[in-house]
Amino acid sequence: MNVPQKWRPSLGLLIAVVVGFLVFLPIGALIAARVTSNQLARDTEANLHSQAAIYAALYAKTFAAVEDAPKFGTPVSEELRDRNLRDFHPIVPNLVINNDTILPPRPDPEADTAPFHPAHQAITKAMSEIAATAKKTTLVGVVATDHLGQIVAKSGENGGSLLHVKEVARALSGEINSVARWRVEEYRNHSIRSLSRDTKFRIFVVHPVIVADRVVGTVYLSRTPSNLNKYLFQQRNTFSWLFAAVALSALLMGLFLWRFLTRPLSALSAQAADIAHGTDRDKLPNYGVSEVASLGQSIMDMGASLRKQSAALETYTKHATHELKSPVTSIMAAAELLENPDVKDTRRLTLAAAIKSDAGRMDQLLQRMREMVRGQLAFAPETMDLTKAIQTVEGSFPTLALSAVGDIESKLPLPKDALKICMLHILENACEHGANEVTLSFTATTRTLTISDNGEGMSGPNAQKATEPFFTTKRDQGGTGLGLAICAEIMGQFNGTLDISGDTRGALVTMVFSKP
Repeated sequence: MNVPQKWRPSLGLLIAVVVGFLVFLPIGALIAARVTSNQLARDTEANLHSQAAIYAALYAKTFAAVEDAPKFGTPVSEELRDRNLRDFHPIVPNLVINNDTILPPRPDPEADTAPFHPAHQAITKAMSEIAATAKKTTLVGVVATDHLGQIVAKSGENGGSLLHVKEVARALSGEINSVARWRVEEYRNHSIRSLSRDTKFRIFVVHPVIVADRVVGTVYLSRTPSNLNKYLFQQRNTFSWLFAAVALSALLMGLFLWRFLTRPLSALSAQAADIAHGTDRDKLPNYGVSEVASLGQSIMDMGASLRKQSAALETYTKHATHELKSPVTSIMAAAELLENPDVKDTRRLTLAAAIKSDAGRMDQLLQRMREMVRGQLAFAPETMDLTKAIQTVEGSFPTLALSAVGDIESKLPLPKDALKICMLHILENACEHGANEVTLSFTATTRTLTISDNGEGMSGPNAQKATEPFFTTKRDQGGTGLGLAICAEIMGQFNGTLDISGDTRGALVTMVFSKP
């Protein structure tokens, strides 16, 4: 199977995207803040409404001291009268700032058309002084008009009539309202606008002044709202340090990911390529994070297993070729002799028996090799206890007296098919060495199975070579030298060990299974 060929991002590209995202995250946050700058205008609007309510209350109190029952001014609506009677009636800011909702600059006042009422004259000086003084702190422009829209008090210098101004006219009809208007200098569309300039529009709020349910005048407040650009300009040093810190953090994160992820994965890829080409490494490279290190160890173990199997296959092939050479040569020689018409019948029978014997030996070698290959394959996980294991093999060895001791009811930690193969070869080896009694003992705590017999045993050097492929002391009796090698191969597959020792009192096979 091949990996499907399609475009996939590299790990380096993914890291670059992550780092880039970190770098541009503050910029995105500033863009989002710019989008929400409309809230700054609403905050200003809310602040102006609060101040306008105070100025309107002061205006009404001063006016009522002179004229508490005016006969002029627009009567308020039932809705506004009910609202004013409530204990709490806050004003919710509702301006939406965009190029379509911002009005042109406020028109200049027109000339006055009528004299002020005495009650209006009473508020002119006091309110003008309060507005002028407060403006120094609040930066709010304040204008108070009478019921005809004429300016009766102000924080600035210009006077006249504002009746022609839309929001003032609406307030004189009893409506609290607010608008945004372009500043005069900004309305001229400067071609170059500095980042440090103020906001290019102002917020205007107008409240009616109500005495005896009649609108006797208005308070008209205005202020430039807070400006995000100006704030950023004022805090430019702070934001410069912020961007530098973010850039440094992104760089450090990139180096961290490269050191602990990108470079280890590249090394892991190179290691897998080396294994595929049969190259072995002396030691593991640095894998960074634990998961990659674990994967690297697994690849190394896989490579070692593949090399082991490859070496075993090469050994089996060489030895099998050598072992098969003798019977093949014998069969060919016997066949040539049988072709000679002068060979006597008794000689023919002898040659036929030799051919049959050599063919049987060849078949036995091939069967053992098939079992060796099977020992390298996966077994079903089902297990069995020692008593059951003996029952499955005792029919193949009628001359052996098999007995079980120890934890005979405990499950042996080896798949039953693998266990059966091992027991068959070990018991066959015991028979070949003259045994008639075999004792099998399993200790669950140490996960150890020992198989001892009363045969002729084997010498120390022979016991050390017993698990090598094709090593046998019974070659002249048809031994292949693969039985115990197959057992060792199976135990190695399950991370266990197989040891053999022997003396004149018999042989001892010790099978130690891996920890769970």
